[in-house]
Amino acid sequence: MKKIAFAAAALLAAPLAAQGDIETICTTGVPVVAQEQCAVVAQAVDAAQPQLGILMAGGNPTLGTASTGGVRLGLIPRVSLTGRINVVGARLPDIREEADGEADQFTLPAPAVGANLSIGLTQGFSVAPMIGGFGAIDLLGSVSVLPLSLVGDDFGDNAFSWGAGARVGLIRESFVMPGVSVSLMYRSLGDVSFGNVCEGTEVPAGDNRSVCSTDDDFGEIQFGLDNWSARAAVSKRLLGLGLTAGVGYDRFETSADFAVRAPGPPVGAEQIYRFSDIAVDNDRWSAFLDGSFTILFGSIVAEVGWMQGSDPVENFPSTSDFDPREGTFFGSVGARLSL
Repeated sequence: MKKIAFAAAALLAAPLAAQGDIETICTTGVPVVAQEQCAVVAQAVDAAQPQLGILMAGGNPTLGTASTGGVRLGLIPRVSLTGRINVVGARLPDIREEADGEADQFTLPAPAVGANLSIGLTQGFSVAPMIGGFGAIDLLGSVSVLPLSLVGDDFGDNAFSWGAGARVGLIRESFVMPGVSVSLMYRSLGDVSFGNVCEGTEVPAGDNRSVCSTDDDFGEIQFGLDNWSARAAVSKRLLGLGLTAGVGYDRFETSADFAVRAPGPPVGAEQIYRFSDIAVDNDRWSAFLDGSFTILFGSIVAEVGWMQGSDPVENFPSTSDFDPREGTFFGSVGARLSL
């Protein structure tokens, strides 16, 4: 019912609710009396996008190592398979409840369950005695599921993601040298949703406005996600214990739909304002640290990381408990099998 109402209202919303930018859409798509409430929901979209993106991507694309695999014998490649659980300490303006025209902060640990595959494509070459692997290439792949239905009833269905890319070696790890590499991956995440402004029937009220027969959430958001993630990492093992440190740069792109319950016209009357195909673009730097323990071909790995925040959208209330400038912590645990 929610999706049908959302789609119908989105068609009625053009042209005001089409092809805008999340940072300024609330200054043109709603009257002045509703702009602050609209900005709270727009901020929820702008904050949720990179947090879900880093949940999908994590830090190290191959947990516990920065070294490329190369090949084993002839054309037989080295293969590494990792099962992992990612967790993000997600923070959002709470669009489920309105408090004096703004939203409190909503926090929860958001999980993702996935697998990563690395296949050694080329061996690379030596630049000096005992310093090899320069130019080695590994192909990378990933799949994951975000079990949003386990987080709470306010979220929609589970979302799935896939990714592909490559890692290029600068130095292969050896007894005397660390492993150093850079990687680039593309990932795509299916639609996620949070909140519901109208469980009942919506009646069009002009432009991108409607009225609802029931009193539900303050806001509602829905979007998919495309992500380009670049990583540079260095790793070293000693007696089975290993450390990997790295930095990341992510580009997140989204076309989002969102809705907000806010004052009319007429003055004092609550109405629903819907927006569709809103552009949301974010760039974020991150850093991560892996610790691993390896026995023969298997490794147990844990990762911690941090991603930077950003400036608020226009008209977002500075008195809100939620501060978009704060960074986001993330982490992973997993097991890697290398052959």
